[in-house]
Amino acid sequence: MKGWAEIWSSFPAAHKKRCYQGLAGYGILTLATAAWVSMHAHDTLKRWQDSIPSATISVKNVYLTPQITDVSKDTTAQSPGLAPEPSQPVVDDGKTYISIIVSDLGLSSLATERAVDDLPPQVTLAFSPYADNVHTWVSKAISAHHETLMLLPMETASYPQDDPGPKALSSHFSDQDNNDNLNWLLTQGAGSAGVINMMGTRFLTDQKRLSSAFTTLRKNDSIFVETPGIDKSAAPGIASKIGLPFMEANLQIDASATDKDIRAQLDALEQAARKHGYAIGIAQPYPLTLNIIKSWAAALGGRGIILAPLRTVWKNKPHYEEDTQPPPESQLKQP
Repeated sequence: MKGWAEIWSSFPAAHKKRCYQGLAGYGILTLATAAWVSMHAHDTLKRWQDSIPSATISVKNVYLTPQITDVSKDTTAQSPGLAPEPSQPVVDDGKTYISIIVSDLGLSSLATERAVDDLPPQVTLAFSPYADNVHTWVSKAISAHHETLMLLPMETASYPQDDPGPKALSSHFSDQDNNDNLNWLLTQGAGSAGVINMMGTRFLTDQKRLSSAFTTLRKNDSIFVETPGIDKSAAPGIASKIGLPFMEANLQIDASATDKDIRAQLDALEQAARKHGYAIGIAQPYPLTLNIIKSWAAALGGRGIILAPLRTVWKNKPHYEEDTQPPPESQLKQP
């Protein structure tokens, strides 16, 4: 078979000339088209956009940073604000309270949706900062009149075997690095009442680093809740000196997630509340746990105990020792 070069050479000169002229004309047309498109593209796009039907929606209410309000159905709510004024120590109102915190929310959409929609609004909901769209979940919970907390990851004594994740507070970080992580977390949970530690068996014993973090929390009007079983925790003493609202949970309701054991733990929580004036229980969003909490809460008032958010308990029960008063704002250490 003949090659292309041999075939081309066999064409008459006139045919070759017309072929060259055609290619040149095509090139000129292409360049002219590109130039025209470049010059008129903006006007053409605008005409297309103007021809597309549009609709305008009037939005009456926009919630950017929802604020927590006391939503308990009892009549003990006072004016907003967490930390008591040094000159006005809290006086025990004589009532008995229980607060329930359902933790680790946001990680399972099904469990979170049920906790938000199905539990009494007096139940506090605590969200993982590592959950997808956690700020959306927090907003939904607040809109459903729940008090919310953020789980605050902290370094463990067994790190790295037990890793609290990339945004944890650590004794190996500077105060600035820890406060950057803390401020990120507070932004994720805008509108929340405060935080509850996630792990932290190492960080909660570090007085220096903990003091800086607690100062930041107080400036953000946050409550700090400590989970049970933190050995040699420095949190109560530092919180008292700084004036940070601090509360310690009594027990994990569903450490043994059976019907019998959950109900036994709720009974123990009621006994602690009657003895001390209030008690705090933590639960996981297990289906069984949520079922039991809902039915238990419905009958709690008949036994003389008020199910209430943490804010209500803080406002109506004294927490500081008599000889310890929170320092004025001017004495707070800058992070």
